[in-house]
Parts: sequence; C-alpha cells; structure tokens
Amino acid sequence: MGGLLCCAACETASCACSLFKCCLPSPSIKCANIIYLMTFILSTILAVILQYWGAPQFQIYSFDVGCTDIPGIDVDACKGDSAVYRISIGLTSWFVLITLGTVLGKKSFHIKHWFIKLLLLIVLITGLFFVPINAINGFIPVARVVSALFLILQIVAFIDAAYHWNSWVTGHIFNEDETEYNKKWMASAILVCAILITIFATSTVLLYVYYGKCTISSMFITITAITCIGTTVWQLNTPPEKTDSTLLTSCIVSTYAVYLCWASVHANPDTCNTVSLGSDDPQSIILGMAITVFSLSWTCYSASTRNYFVNNTNNQLMHCEEGDEDDVDDEDDEDMEYLWFFHLMMATGSIYMAMLLTNWGTHSGEKNNAQMWVSIISQWISIIVYAWTLMAPSCLSDREFY
Repeated sequence: MGGLLCCAACETASCACSLFKCCLPSPSIKCANIIYLMTFILSTILAVILQYWGAPQFQIYSFDVGCTDIPGIDVDACKGDSAVYRISIGLTSWFVLITLGTVLGKKSFHIKHWFIKLLLLIVLITGLFFVPINAINGFIPVARVVSALFLILQIVAFIDAAYHWNSWVTGHIFNEDETEYNKKWMASAILVCAILITIFATSTVLLYVYYGKCTISSMFITITAITCIGTTVWQLNTPPEKTDSTLLTSCIVSTYAVYLCWASVHANPDTCNTVSLGSDDPQSIILGMAITVFSLSWTCYSASTRNYFVNNTNNQLMHCEEGDEDDVDDEDDEDMEYLWFFHLMMATGSIYMAMLLTNWGTHSGEKNNAQMWVSIISQWISIIVYAWTLMAPSCLSDREFY
C-alpha cells in the first residue's frame, strides 16, 4: 500500500515538475500559479481514484480504525472517505506552509525551491495515510464551516469570471470609440448566448420532468426560472452606461444557477425523485467533479490575479510606456501582496474539495438535506450578488466599477 501511495504521489509531483521545466529559465508568478493549480487538480483526481478504487482495498490498521469497528457502517465507503480526508488535510497543510514561506521569503519562495516543496507534499500526504482516523475526526465540523465560507467566495469569483469574459468578448466586438463592431465576433457572441439560453431552457424543462414530482424540488426549479429570467430582463433594460453587464453575462450566470438547482434537487432525499443519486451514478459524479474542478481552479487563480485585472486594465496594461521601470516594479510589488491570499484560497479550496467528495462529511452516495440546502442557498446568494452588480452602479454613482 505504501508503494501505491508513493507511486501516486510521485506521479502528481512529476507532472508538476514537468510543467515547471516548461517555465524555465525564468519562471514567473503566473507560471508558478499554474503549477500550484495543477498540483491541486491532480491531487483531487488522486483523491477520487483512491476513494472509489483504491482505499476500499486497504488492509492496514489506520484505515481499519473507525471503519471496521463500527456496526452497520459501509466499510468501503468509510475507507474511501478516509482517503479523501487525508489527502485534503495534507494538501491544506502544504498550502498553509507555502503561505508562511511566501510571507517570509516572498517571490523567491513562491516560484522556486520546487524539489523541497513537492517532496514535502509527498511526505505529508503519504504520512497521513498511516494516521488512525480517530486522530482527524475533528476535521469534519471545521471543514464544513470553512467550506461554506469558501463557497461564497466561489460564487463571487464565478460572477467575476462572467464579467471578465464579457469584457473580453465585447472588447473584440467594438473598436475604441464604439462606432463600429466586428461582425464575426458579434455573431460568435450571439451564438454563445443562444447556446446558453438553449441549455438553460432545456435543463429547466428536464428538471420539471425528472424532479417536479417533489413539492420542494418543484418550488426550487420555479424560483430558479423566475429569478434568472427576471435578472436577465432587468439587465437588458438597464442602460449600457450604467452597467458592464450584457446578455452574455446574464446567460453565464443563469447557466450556473440552473446547475446549482440541479445539484440541489438531485440531492433531495425524498423518494419522490424520479432520478436517484448513488454510488452507481457515474454520470452525476463526472459532471459534478468537472464543474467543481473548473470553478475551484478559476476561484483560486482569480484570487492571485484580481489585483492585476483591477489596477492595470485601464492603466499600466493599456498605457505602459517603454523605459518606465518604476511602474513595473510597483506593479510587481502589488502582485506580491496578493500571493499569501492566493495560497490561503488554495488551502480552503482543498478543504472544500473533501466536503464535495464526501457529501459534506457523510458517506459518499448517500443523500441528506444538508447537501440540498447548501446547493440551493448558494444559488440564491449567487443571483442576489449578480443582481447587486446590476444595481450598484446606479446606487453608488460616485464610485467606479470595473
């Protein structure tokens, strides 16, 4: 078993090292961020593999404690969840240590010393697999609180991503004085909006068909449809000079909202559901993991680049003159101030990953009201936040919004 863990951990570290070599000879902060993100994603994949196909076969003392000595417990699910917790704790501890090193060593520690850092990650994760589960039982309640906080940040970051994508697309459509537009980019934007609207409408109908028999699920679906259509109509009737949002932004937010609605009604423990969630539901697992990895990756990466986007979009990035070295140095210093926050976001994301894979601290494949309510409340918060972004420029006219 130790050989399997070392092999899996070394493969993860090897992929990160290979990516690092591509950044030589002058690794940048952005390149280092990508390596950290890839390490996070590969660790998540390792957790999924061990949860379903590796850990249930472990026959060691640390995995027997808390799984084989409790009557009526699903031993395989218990061991699988235990593997996820151990990887999550190891990855979280690693990012916390990287945070401390970044604060003390700043840029040099962030982009260098990869052999030591990746070796430390391997030691942390492998070592935790030999720690009895009783030693980390206190992790679950703490992880639920941290994950709830991270989920709110994830929602904000997803809406932030929608605005950035919208600005990027509209920047290609219109020229500087907005007197002409690029027909190809305009057609592409319309096509994307049409696809997202189709996905939203089709998904809403399918949700009613497969989950509409439950009263509470039907209520969630109806609220989703009304609020998404309402915010879209509101956005379309808002003067362009008062908001940076367009139909594309509303379509992106609505698609995310309908996904959260599906996650909620799919987790409804009521037997009235036509579709059931269980350990033999690979399509749900694959879809959930794909969206989770994407959203967590964007959230963590945007945490490190937010200062760059906000401060440089209309200043250094667009009007930088050659030879202005002081501005470049100041920009680099400002980016460095956000590196510690980047690693803290990665650490909380690692905790959130464990909650997602273990159904918020319960056995994988089981339904519970907690998962249902967390998903739908997250959706409501996301729609409220988006509605506020439409309202804020008018309410706070003396402030600039990007």
